Amino acid sequence: MNEALSAHWKEARRHEAAGDIAAAKDAYQAMLAIEPMQVVPLLRLSRFAQVADQYVAAHAYAMRAGQVISATRTGKDVGFVTLRLLSFAEDAEVARLILSLDWTDPEVLKQAPVLAQHLWLVGKHAEALEFLTQAGKKVRPNALLSHTRANVLRSLGRLREATEHYEYALQLSPHDPHVHRTLAYHQAARPAGSRVQRISVALTHHPSGSLEQAHLLHALFKELDDLGETQGAWNALQEGATIVRHKLRHDRQVEARQFERLSQQDLPASASRADALEGQPTPIFIVGMPRTGTTLLDRILGNHPDVVSVGERNDFDAAISEASDHFYRGGLQESKWEKLQDVDYAMAGQLYVDRVAPLSGGSRFFVDKNPQNFFNIGLILRALPHARVLCLQRDPMDACFSNLKEMFEGGAYPYSYALEDLAAHHRGFTALLRHWRSVAPDSVHVVRYEALVREGSDTLNEVLEFCGLEPVPGMLDITANSAPVSTASSSQVRSPIHDRSIGGWKRYAAQLEPLRILLESDAATSA
Repeated sequence: MNEALSAHWKEARRHEAAGDIAAAKDAYQAMLAIEPMQVVPLLRLSRFAQVADQYVAAHAYAMRAGQVISATRTGKDVGFVTLRLLSFAEDAEVARLILSLDWTDPEVLKQAPVLAQHLWLVGKHAEALEFLTQAGKKVRPNALLSHTRANVLRSLGRLREATEHYEYALQLSPHDPHVHRTLAYHQAARPAGSRVQRISVALTHHPSGSLEQAHLLHALFKELDDLGETQGAWNALQEGATIVRHKLRHDRQVEARQFERLSQQDLPASASRADALEGQPTPIFIVGMPRTGTTLLDRILGNHPDVVSVGERNDFDAAISEASDHFYRGGLQESKWEKLQDVDYAMAGQLYVDRVAPLSGGSRFFVDKNPQNFFNIGLILRALPHARVLCLQRDPMDACFSNLKEMFEGGAYPYSYALEDLAAHHRGFTALLRHWRSVAPDSVHVVRYEALVREGSDTLNEVLEFCGLEPVPGMLDITANSAPVSTASSSQVRSPIHDRSIGGWKRYAAQLEPLRILLESDAATSA
C-alpha cells in the first residue's frame, strides 16, 4: 500500500473507531479515487450504505467488490465478498466468483471451508463437491470441510456417504456441536443410543449456557428420542431450547403487534387474482410454518413437467428492497412500513421474476418455497397478482412440537423455543391466514398436511386445479424427484410419503399439556 493510501486507510479506521461514519466514508472514497481496484473500501462503503438504509447503493458497492475480485483474479477477501453478496441474494454472482478463481491459490485455499459452504448455499452442489475435492488435495484434513461435504451429499440424497463424512468430521473434531446435531437429525444411530455417550462428553467441553451446548442438547434430545427415553430427551430439549431463547430474546408482545399490522393489509382491486400475463410464468409460493410439509409439497409439484422448483429463495425480499431502496426485512420483522407506501409494485414483481428467471428456465410455472413468504402475501399479491399461494396447515400440536424440536440456523423462527411463544405465534399465524383467505380467496389455498399424506390424490388434484395445472401420473412418488434439497427435511423427503409423523407429539403428551391447553383455548376463542 502506497503512502497516500496508507494515510487514508489509517484515517478511515480512526474515524470508524470514533463513530464518525461520514468522515470514514470520505476517507474510503479517497482511497478508491487513488486506486479503484480495492475490495475492503467497497465492502465498508456497502456497510455504511446499509446503516443509512440505502439498499441500492449498498448493493452496488457489493457488486463492485465482486467485479474487483474478477478483474484482479485475487482470492484475498473473496470470502468476505461472497458473504456480502449472499445478503443480497446474489447467488449467481457468488457462484460465478468462486468458480472463476484459481483453486490452487493459497489465498483461496485459506478460505476453502467458507467458499465450499457458499457454493452449497447457492445450490451449486456438483461444483461444491469438485471444489472440496480439489481443496482436499492441497490442505490438511479439516472438520469443517468434511462437514460441508456431508451437507452437500445430504442435499443430493447420497445419505450413506453423508453419514460417513459426518463421522469423519467428528474423528477430526470430536466435540464439534454443529456436526453432532446435524448427524443426529440426518440419520438415526445404529444401534439406537450409540451416540449418546460421545455427545455427553462433548457437552463438557463447552461453556455452560453457550450456543454450542444448545446444539449438543438438541442432538442429545434426538438420540434419546430415537432410543425411546422420552423423559431424558425432553429434559435435554428443554435445556437447549431455554439457552437459545435466552440468546434470541424473543418478545411475543412485539410479534403480536406485527401480526396485527399484517392483518390490517388489504388489496386494491387491481391486485385481485389474475391469469398469468402473456409471456410471464406463474409463480407458486409455498408457505406455512416450518416443518409442516412445505418441502414435501414442493417435491410433489416438482414432479410436474410444467413446473420448476427454484428452491427456498430470498428473491422477493430483495426485489422489494430494490424497488423501495430500503432494506426490507420481511413482513414479520419490518418496522418501517412508510418506506413501502410509494413502491412501484409492478416494478417489484418484474424485478422478482427477472431474478428467478435463470432458475425457472422458461417453465410456465415455478415454485418458490420459502416459508417466510407467508408474511409477504400482501406484497406478493400486489406485485404479482397472478401468483398462486399454497399455505400448508398441520395439526397445531404436531406443528408446534415439530418447531420446538428443531434448532433453526441463523436465529430464524425465534418463537420456537418456548411453549407460550409457540402458542402465541400459532395464534397469530392462524388469524393472519384467516384474513388472507377472506381477502384473497382466489389467490390463497390451504393444503392440509394430513390430507396430503393420507389422501394424496384428491388433495393434489385440488392443488393442481387451483394452480391451473393439469394432473399427470406419478407426482406423489417423491423418490422420483432427484433434485437437490437443502432444507431441514433434506433427509426425510428421500423416502416415500408416509403418515408416521402424524400425532408424534403424543409421545410427549404430559410435557406438552400446557401447550395443548393454550392451543385449545385459542381454537375455542376463534371458533
